Amino acid sequence: MKNDLTCAVVRDLLPSYVEGLTSEETNEAVDAHLAQCPDCTAQKDAMTAPEAAEQAETAKEVDYLKTVKRRRWKWVIGAIFCTLALVAAGLAANTFAVGREATMENVYNFSRVDEDTQTFYLNIDTLSSGIAYWSWKTEEADGVVTVTARQGPVSFLHKEGWGRLQIPLDGVHEIYLFGQLVYQDGMVIQQNAVALYNARTPYLGNAPALSGITANLWLLQHQKYTISLQTSERPYGWTIAFSTDLEEGLRWNYDQYMLPCAPLMLALVDNLDQVSWTYMYGDEFRTQTVTLEEVNTLLPKLTDLYNSKYDTNWTARDSVKDYADSIAGIQQLADLCDLMNSKLYILFPDIFW
Repeated sequence: MKNDLTCAVVRDLLPSYVEGLTSEETNEAVDAHLAQCPDCTAQKDAMTAPEAAEQAETAKEVDYLKTVKRRRWKWVIGAIFCTLALVAAGLAANTFAVGREATMENVYNFSRVDEDTQTFYLNIDTLSSGIAYWSWKTEEADGVVTVTARQGPVSFLHKEGWGRLQIPLDGVHEIYLFGQLVYQDGMVIQQNAVALYNARTPYLGNAPALSGITANLWLLQHQKYTISLQTSERPYGWTIAFSTDLEEGLRWNYDQYMLPCAPLMLALVDNLDQVSWTYMYGDEFRTQTVTLEEVNTLLPKLTDLYNSKYDTNWTARDSVKDYADSIAGIQQLADLCDLMNSKLYILFPDIFW
């Protein structure tokens, strides 16, 4: 081979040359050039020196470590993504498959008692379309039935946002649904009856308890009023003073709010003797009062109206105070007051005619 290689070409070939990777013909040409070129020979000697070999080996090790590091980062990132996926799967399983203990929040209870078969038909619906119930359990001990379930978001696993159970009442005097009393001694119990029972007080001067009572009387929940108490001597009185005036001629007035509430107020405060309310009706300032004696006199007639309408056999109690001895009693009185709300013109002709 003619030695017409330039220094630039030889220096490009030197890495392969010193590694023994070039052909015999190329080796001859490079050798011929090196024999005549001290500069290229010096570069070749530097490349084949022990230090250069060590540097080359070090460079290889660095490249290897870089490769290992890149692979390790890929493994770490993959492990992180796998961990996140497992956590997400666990949360989804806990939310949609396991759920949590069901509560009475956002629950509408329209259960009923069948007197003929002595069966409690538990019927509930959720007030939220996104809630489902499952894994229903019913346990009974000493006449107390406890109903539990799981709840969570509606999904393809669980879709029913309602509950339907039939519970025999033989030997049963209380039923608890999700920790809330829903049946006691023949009465289906609504949540506000429990709240009213818990707010009862022996003393008219217990302002927090009085607030708890009015907060759960649905006819008063959206009205503006102030209260005053007469506790210096008998008869002890509780007065509701409505803040908003009514236009003259308005058919619905505050009498229709207060008359169904007064029996419950009298029942829930042991030493309360009368309930009064005041308001402006046009240019006229009106005051109405219902006494304990008037309510006690009204109870037999109201109970007869209820029995006639709903085919029950309730017996009026001697005093409205007697209804506060149990949640079932408060519920019964609340049902009577609910009927009273539709019979005011019959029961109180002197006020409405």
